[in-house]
Amino acid sequence: MQKNISIILANTNRSKIYFNLLKKNNFFIDNIIFYSKTKNSAFINLLKKYPNKGSFKFFNTDNINSKFIEKYIIKIKSKYILFSGYNAELLINKNILKKNLIHCHPGLLPKYRGSTVIYYSLIEMRKIYVSIFNVTNNIDEGKVLFTKRFSLPKKMIDIEKNFDDQIRAKSLIFFLKSKKTKIISKNNKYINFYYIAHPIVRSIILSPKLLLES
Repeated sequence: MQKNISIILANTNRSKIYFNLLKKNNFFIDNIIFYSKTKNSAFINLLKKYPNKGSFKFFNTDNINSKFIEKYIIKIKSKYILFSGYNAELLINKNILKKNLIHCHPGLLPKYRGSTVIYYSLIEMRKIYVSIFNVTNNIDEGKVLFTKRFSLPKKMIDIEKNFDDQIRAKSLIFFLKSKKTKIISKNNKYINFYYIAHPIVRSIILSPKLLLES
């Protein structure tokens, strides 16, 4: 595969799924950055031993805005740098933000910004999208590079446990392999911003019968 991607991974299930799918598709990864205060030896060994890479670097921190990470990232020359950090973590380091960082968001941007928007998308549209966009210091406001639509999961209860992470990783692979982007035009009339879905909202989505029985 062409050298065009570096990855920044945290000690999360999502990061593992990203890496495993990149590995499965035999992508060359220019730089693998793993940051975590908890030293996950098993995952680190997998990253170190991956033969189809340029370099690997481990940082003993849970802060993506660390000066140590900054010094390493600003030297990266990859076309894209995937950012897979910890939940609710925001990039504020200006030097890191100057790089072409991308993030995979489980919602159709700019309509569905914020956390757990997959539930609101299901309520309003009965559709699921992933948007890949350039990371900025504002939540989900960067330039949209790619969008992909997915079918509803067979087991709705699995949405957050595994389905969310899988569709993000699959979208990344489609994006990196695509010759043409599949961008849905921005519509400035969208001003919605969604935060964490309320437990009642999640229950209605996972068990629609609850709504009918109430």
